[in-house]
Amino acid sequence: MMNKLHSNLTFLLLVAAFGSAYADDTDSRFLLTYPNLDNPRGEVVLENEHVVVQRYIVGPGEWEGVHSHPGNQVYVHVVGGEWSGKAGGEFTYQGTISETGSVGWMEAIPLSEGHESGNTGDTPIDLIWVTLKGDGPIRPDFDHKPLHYPEIPMETLIDNERVIVQRVQVEPGVWEGIHSHPGNQVFIHIKGGTWAGRMGGVQNPETTTRANGHVGWMDAIPLSEAHESGNVGDTTIDLVWVTIK
Repeated sequence: MMNKLHSNLTFLLLVAAFGSAYADDTDSRFLLTYPNLDNPRGEVVLENEHVVVQRYIVGPGEWEGVHSHPGNQVYVHVVGGEWSGKAGGEFTYQGTISETGSVGWMEAIPLSEGHESGNTGDTPIDLIWVTLKGDGPIRPDFDHKPLHYPEIPMETLIDNERVIVQRVQVEPGVWEGIHSHPGNQVFIHIKGGTWAGRMGGVQNPETTTRANGHVGWMDAIPLSEAHESGNVGDTTIDLVWVTIK
């Protein structure tokens, strides 16, 4: 991840840090709103011309409130938990467990469906939403392929017309291997850690520590730069990549 990639916190610190941290000029079509939460729009942790990324803490016993979804959304559980759902006031599912690190794709849901979900477990759920702003692929002529780390296997979780979503665990002392990046990528740390980077075999002496749930944006890096990153900490880094097609 190196310097190009833009302390673990307790849930109390996370909740205290959350506020109405969304841009006033953000198009409301792309802002997910949970009306029952103290901070209905959570925290906007990343926004550019292609995406808006919001993060929520949903406490035990909390329900989101009836809301709509714009569709073209990826959700990522930084910390999972037990969900139940309603539509029109009636339960549609109860006690479904979403594991930490689990991801999914959300199509559009109109407000008229009376859709909402609630945390029916006994621990907080930490949830990130990546909402795509466009109605179609941003690079339709590009040959999109999953990101490849030569030294570490990666799991492809979603591959549809709009995104490729992958998850990878980087153990302490392990380097990814030289690779390229296509750009237009969101990265999300399920479990953070300490990174170092190399270019052309030369290691940058500076390291970067990322917290659980840290989100960033990756521009294109050609293979000719001989870029790779390594886990120089003492804990496993668990990372999700969302590549926008």
